[in-house]
Amino acid sequence: MKLYYKYLPIERQSYFKDELIRYTQPIDLNDPFECLPEKPTEKEFNEVVEKISGLLPKMGSPLSDKAGKLNLKEIYRNAYKNVNNDIGILSLTKNWNNTLMWAHYTISHKGFCIGFDPNDNYFKNYLSSDKEKSKTVKDVIYSDKRVKIPMELGQKRLEFEPYITKSKDWEYEEEVRVIATLNLSDKKIEQKPVDIHLFKLPHRAIKEIIVGVNINEKVEDLIKKFCIEKGIKFFKSKISDKYFDMERA
Repeated sequence: MKLYYKYLPIERQSYFKDELIRYTQPIDLNDPFECLPEKPTEKEFNEVVEKISGLLPKMGSPLSDKAGKLNLKEIYRNAYKNVNNDIGILSLTKNWNNTLMWAHYTISHKGFCIGFDPNDNYFKNYLSSDKEKSKTVKDVIYSDKRVKIPMELGQKRLEFEPYITKSKDWEYEEEVRVIATLNLSDKKIEQKPVDIHLFKLPHRAIKEIIVGVNINEKVEDLIKKFCIEKGIKFFKSKISDKYFDMERA
């Protein structure tokens, strides 16, 4: 069975005590293009305003007269701000043995990688009855083009595309995302520029844990003890004798 994996630095071992894991707002992720669709030109923006204005009854000052007061950059900036106030992302991957991800996300192979069961109820899509709270699991789409905002009346509206479309430069990550509204978080830590939102991801969903080749021995022992207590498979990564690859035992 293909698992969902999460690479974590040694500082995040608190997860083994409280089950809390961060869902990160787009602005705090390491890709500056996160959730930023292609910005429409002023011409495209004004054309849309004119079309909408033509469909509205001529009551008082028409919309086209107000278009000059609308600042495209400000609208774009406010929309991005709203996304960061509302949405958090848990980034997972389908691959445990990517050396670049071990290097980047576990800080030089000193951390660990948790394998979660994708069939656990935690990873089921959720939408509250009032549609104010939601959680959705989506594979990331890798593209050489940014998502384009629909600028024609009647065009299909965007759904999850801005949240799951990334440059092909990131294709090696094989990313899966859990996208949730921040009002579902179990704990909030106030911080600038954005608050930290922690969600409870139950230990029952863990199938295996792989520790990095450079992990501290004391932490390795603590994680091994945790795995024994919970009945979770434990592995230690090691450098391949033949290839530029990681193996585990």
